[in-house]
This record gives sequence, structure tokens and C-alpha cells, in this order.
Amino acid sequence: MPGWSEEIAKEFVRLAEAGESRLDQMQLQKLVYIAHGWCLAATGQPLTGDRPEAWKFGPVYARLARALKILGTSAVTLDNFNAESTADLEAFEMDLIVMTWRDFGMLQAPQLAILTQGAGTPWMSIYADGVGEGRDIPHRLVADQFCDLARASGRKLAC
Repeated sequence: MPGWSEEIAKEFVRLAEAGESRLDQMQLQKLVYIAHGWCLAATGQPLTGDRPEAWKFGPVYARLARALKILGTSAVTLDNFNAESTADLEAFEMDLIVMTWRDFGMLQAPQLAILTQGAGTPWMSIYADGVGEGRDIPHRLVADQFCDLARASGRKLAC
């Protein structure tokens, strides 16, 4: 069973705090989406048990948004998560999270937005200038995007 978006986000916060970095909830939304995309491209299976939705400011996990809503733009800490909420991640899934952190963790939300909501992204096709706001972004579209990214970057995935 994949982890929930909150549990995946908690892993990113753990990595950030270990490196004395801070993340806000917009960065977390985008990092969870990117790790989810790499997992779909590599395995055909989702990393999260909840699907990203097309919201005004990009792909959003509603469950994660509800959990962190009170923080606004403040930095997220481990204290903001349920202490007992931990994903039962396989080593491969944790490796994807660490890889995503290594490659994208130091980017700010506007930089991450280029990848998650730029031209030709699943978010853009579903959101469609607001017509599709709140709709799920299908796994197939996310997997296709990340398979294309893997091919363009020379990453070897089972796409």
C-alpha cells in the first residue's frame, strides 16, 4: 500500500531538517508530486494513496493541503505532522524520495512550478484555465510526463 501524501511530505521535511533546510507547503506539494511522478514512471505504481488534483496553483494533494492549511506560507516542521503517522515505504520508494530531494529539494516553489505546471504538463491539460479545477490528475498522464523527462535526461526507467 502506498503512503499518503502527508506521510511522503513528512519524509521530505525529515530530509530538509537533517540538512538544516526549511520547506513551505507549496514546496512540499510539488516535491510529493515529483516523487510520485518518478515512482509511476519507474514502476507503474503510485507512491501516494491519494491522487493529485488540479488546483489554481498547480497539482495539489487535498489531504496534505488540509493538514497544513493552518500554516499558510510558514515553514513546515516535523511537529506539524501526526507523530504516529509514518509510511510503510519500501527501500525503492524511499530511494525515490531521496533522489527527488537531492535533485529538486533546494528549489523554491516557483522553480518547481516549471516542472509541475508548465506548458504540456498534466496539470495544464486538466486544469484548462480553471475548467478542470479540483479534478484528479490521472496517473497515466503523470507517468507519461515523467517517462518523457527520463528519456530527455537519459535516465533509464521501465517506461
